[in-house]
Amino acid sequence: MNILQISYHTAPFGNVGQFDSGGLNVYVQQISKHLSQDHNVTVVTAEKAESFKNQNLEFRSLNLFDADIPTDDKEVYLIEFNKRLEEVFDLKKFDIIHSHYWMSGLIAKDISKKYNIPYIFTSHSLGVFLDGYNKERADCEKLVMSGSQFVTASTNYENNLISDSYQIDKKKIKLINPGIDSELFSPDPSIKRENIFMSIGRIQEQKGQLETLLFLNYFKKIENNFKCYIVGGPSGSSGKDYLLELKESVQELDLESHVEFLGNLPQINIRDLLNRSKLLIHTSRYETFGLVAIEANAMGVPVFTTNNGSMKEIITNKENGYLAEDIKDKNANTLIKNLTNNNQYFEEVMTICMQKSKDYSWEKTVNSLLKLYQEAKFSLKN
Repeated sequence: MNILQISYHTAPFGNVGQFDSGGLNVYVQQISKHLSQDHNVTVVTAEKAESFKNQNLEFRSLNLFDADIPTDDKEVYLIEFNKRLEEVFDLKKFDIIHSHYWMSGLIAKDISKKYNIPYIFTSHSLGVFLDGYNKERADCEKLVMSGSQFVTASTNYENNLISDSYQIDKKKIKLINPGIDSELFSPDPSIKRENIFMSIGRIQEQKGQLETLLFLNYFKKIENNFKCYIVGGPSGSSGKDYLLELKESVQELDLESHVEFLGNLPQINIRDLLNRSKLLIHTSRYETFGLVAIEANAMGVPVFTTNNGSMKEIITNKENGYLAEDIKDKNANTLIKNLTNNNQYFEEVMTICMQKSKDYSWEKTVNSLLKLYQEAKFSLKN
């Protein structure tokens, strides 16, 4: 099968955690790598990046914009991207298109109509999440979903959100969980755990790092022996301002000895930090899934989260993490204190985390996608 993966607004093979790079990048990297074992996979982006070809996997950047421009400014290159795409590739050769994020979906919709090629859409994020409800984007998302053969959802939460908010037939929405790179996210038991907390994600208001700091300010009154590393670079038009606000809040809350900003890090470095850690703090307001949570679990790290959406499907309270009503949840804070002070308790929780993470694998994800690709091809013919 000849498969076209479109990741228009971000180059998926770069570092994760800066500008627009996040879980989408990991997702496209992993499914493309696994799909290319038996199929021809072409991944294309508009973001400037180094192209490469590795056996059945080809990555091509059309070099239209830099990584650091705001996401909204990337829209203006859509027409040029479509034009360049037709110049660079023989689009008729592709059997299926898998588009990632709404701008990629608009491109896939055009190609599908012109060449009668089925397309799958994965949102990775939704316009209904945004403050003020971005109606223009949400309208585009509805057009993309309505025109696709199938829409994938990473959780039941996302499935219901797509169905209810965009009026998409549930028969068109297919639940396919992302996976874990088990070769990378594998703990080293010889490394001693420390009272290290991790916050991992792009620096933007939606990810809720300010709430993480407020949690730490509250928690230090209960337990003072901890260090929190905040990993990620500024993202979006207000990312740099938000980072400055976070750093000012660290000073105002007297958290300088507890908090360190590490910026954007390669996944291997994140793996090494998780291997020393006892907790992932997850205060993101909205997530269609929450890839970092299952990666942390794979490393034996439980998750403290205030997200009451998709995380309920990943975290079983008091087993592989703590689902809190808010950052001052007394029960969760007491349990987290036990993690820092009781090694036996932490080891029990660590074992549960690693066991639960085995439910997720990229092999399962790709097998489900391949079945969906075949179904999409069949449904278009009929």
